[in-house]
Amino acid sequence: MNDPEPCRYPACYRPLAPELIRVLELEAGNPLDPIVGRLVHQTLDGESYEAVSYVWGDARKRRDVAIDGVTLSVTANLHGALTAFRHLPLSGYSNSVRQVRRLWADALCINQGDLAERTSQLELMGRIFAGARRVLAWLGWEEGEEGRQHALTAIRFIHSFMDDPDAALRKARILLLHHDVSVTGPASRLAALSEDDQRQFEEQARKWEAVKIFFDIEYFHRAWIVQELGLARQAILYTAPKSADAAEVGEDHYHHALELDFIEWPLVGKFAKFLDFRGASLVTHLGLLSWIATHIVLVWDKKENGTPACDFLTAMHWVRILGVTDARDRVFSLMGHPLAVMDGHLVIKPDYTVTRGVVYTQLAANFIRKAKNLFAVSLVDHEDDPSAEAKDWDPHDDGRMPSWVPDWHSINRTTPLDYPIAAAEAEDTNIRIQGDTQGARGTPLPHLLVRGWVVDEISAVSRRMETTDFPVTHLARERAKENPFWLDRVWELVFPAAGNDGSLEDRDALAVLEALSLALPFGTREKDQPVSPIGPQQTLAEHRRSFAAYVLRYHELRYGVSSEASGTGDDEDTCGCYLPACSLYGSLPAEVQAELRRRAEGATGGSFLESMTWPSMCRVVYRTASGLVGMGSRVTRPGDLVCRVRGSPVLMTLRRIEDVGTGQGGGTDAAPISCAFIGPTIVPARIKKDAIDGQEFGEKAAHFRIV
Repeated sequence: MNDPEPCRYPACYRPLAPELIRVLELEAGNPLDPIVGRLVHQTLDGESYEAVSYVWGDARKRRDVAIDGVTLSVTANLHGALTAFRHLPLSGYSNSVRQVRRLWADALCINQGDLAERTSQLELMGRIFAGARRVLAWLGWEEGEEGRQHALTAIRFIHSFMDDPDAALRKARILLLHHDVSVTGPASRLAALSEDDQRQFEEQARKWEAVKIFFDIEYFHRAWIVQELGLARQAILYTAPKSADAAEVGEDHYHHALELDFIEWPLVGKFAKFLDFRGASLVTHLGLLSWIATHIVLVWDKKENGTPACDFLTAMHWVRILGVTDARDRVFSLMGHPLAVMDGHLVIKPDYTVTRGVVYTQLAANFIRKAKNLFAVSLVDHEDDPSAEAKDWDPHDDGRMPSWVPDWHSINRTTPLDYPIAAAEAEDTNIRIQGDTQGARGTPLPHLLVRGWVVDEISAVSRRMETTDFPVTHLARERAKENPFWLDRVWELVFPAAGNDGSLEDRDALAVLEALSLALPFGTREKDQPVSPIGPQQTLAEHRRSFAAYVLRYHELRYGVSSEASGTGDDEDTCGCYLPACSLYGSLPAEVQAELRRRAEGATGGSFLESMTWPSMCRVVYRTASGLVGMGSRVTRPGDLVCRVRGSPVLMTLRRIEDVGTGQGGGTDAAPISCAFIGPTIVPARIKKDAIDGQEFGEKAAHFRIV
């Protein structure tokens, strides 16, 4: 469905009756034989078939196939999949019997030149993959002997790793303990390790490099595979050692059947999810893209009672990082999700005649109206500052949409803000969407009218946090980070030294520290609270111990700088560009230091690090005018407002703008505050169990008009 220039195929495509599909009956053949087959019509529950999951690849690289006596052009990647799968043994048949293989592949089984047919078949895609006997996922050809060795190493390693994942993860941590080997050169650093450590390091490095290459395969980075794998009764990933162009190799190479390497998708998904929950620091250190597979798993997770654990909008958020040729397919490629249906109807009908901005706005508006809440808005993750002015629809501007609508086509690098305690009541029947969502040229973009309270105004904002900043390492590594000594720098911002901000001098350092520690991992979860999909979250008691140990590790690194720097010819003066004046711990009152030492006894900072890595990624920490600590969107700026809004599960960051024609903004019932939506946010000190009314905190009531 994502061919950028679909060909209008010949008349061999007889019109399809409603609810019917075409199936390709693929003839057997040797690798160099042409692809030959025929298309037959059938109902979804008709004769058994297998569905092919693949990526289109470069649309300019095409190969011919013969279908019903007519020559058709398909991408080289689909040609490779058909070449490989016609050799795959059929279940229930003798290997000596070469049978016709019944396959469904979108590029051939849908007339790509007929927009009406493409749209109608798109609505059936979920049922097509769910109804297939199995899904054959084609990863592509293995390039050369080295390529095959990487694939085999990765597949075998994933199998062995999942036999005892905890033990395997412990072995892999040698790559973290000696990460400077790969940074500063193996010749000098590796020699300093014991022979056993050298052997283990080299073995782990080789295996994890193969895993890295495995998850770099293009297949894992396309949005359409999400429902193709997720809906499958059985999904198997295949690759084969063969040149992309068989003619280059010669016939002598193909006297035997292709050897296919394969691994079952559920095992790959479990492997990736385990790493994300238990080894986030390893994933980020090695630059693994395994977390993309985790996103696919999260889309299809189920509760204990068998119902979907992931709602449709969150599924959209998880898939944002995956590629599509047409931005509208970010919605349409998930139409097979069980929660893509509300009140017996699809949440939105596929429509390729309007812009992505219109599609996304209609989707968000439908959920807001039906659910009477603002959960859709909490998934906004602006890549750049949103427009701070009211605009009209423009059919030539594909990305034009209101600031309160998630742009699912922008780069997503954050997890959904999943705080365990609600900031406001779950629903509000007074939420209004004012204006046109149809995208008619020249009509104003719709505004979102909501009510709530102003919590505070943001006064200072940190640099954007990166996952590579979080591990506590050594001086050389710290210097190379985007934000060296990031925790100490954040503390300088949220708790400025006495005299730098007189209005904040009376704050309780331990209370501020706890607020910061709870913001970074999205709070804690007690035993009776639901597990978060973003990774492990500790109980409050566990969290306090682990965070204290983490703070002390940064302190030890900071005050070990003098001796380490002297060994490299550096000194503290030359470290001034990245070395904080004082560590977080060193700046605390003596009684708070004693409390942290007590909490940290016998603990390590590893659990806190694993818990906060994904939540804090690409977000910022801020301080408000009254000294509150929060974490929010990367586009947050001083002057933005932190607000509690009825119907929103989390606090919001809003940016005041010039009035849009409804009177001057002032927070009264007659004049709502006109603003742009910046993103969801959390301020732990203002999020308390059963406290969903801002009046409990003395916050100012207000109405908001969000453009």
